[in-house]
Amino acid sequence: MNYKELIASYETDVQFPEVSGMEHLEMLMTRSDIAKNESHLSNEERRRVLKADKVFLRQAEQFYRSIQSIADLSSWRRDENVPATHWWWYLDVIVQLPVHPDLLPQSAPPSMELSHVGA
Repeated sequence: MNYKELIASYETDVQFPEVSGMEHLEMLMTRSDIAKNESHLSNEERRRVLKADKVFLRQAEQFYRSIQSIADLSSWRRDENVPATHWWWYLDVIVQLPVHPDLLPQSAPPSMELSHVGA
């Protein structure tokens, strides 16, 4: 999949928090693939990813509950050497934060939001 297809897939995935934990794990992998291509994204593509990230964060608890039933994110991060900048892999931490997603910075690049989590 090219990065344009990855973005479209991620935008769709964040709309369906009720699907299985396996599908949510795939969504997290898709988001990591987008981050790997971030330097190639246009401003419009970055805006789309940021918008999808906000939808993702608003539904973080539901995504986490589904993933938690099949995988331990902490172990997954350790085993896969997930970088701290890939904040979407820290759902177990995010759901405990007192920060509301609407309060996140509007201008931060998608891969930098919540980059302090787990650092």
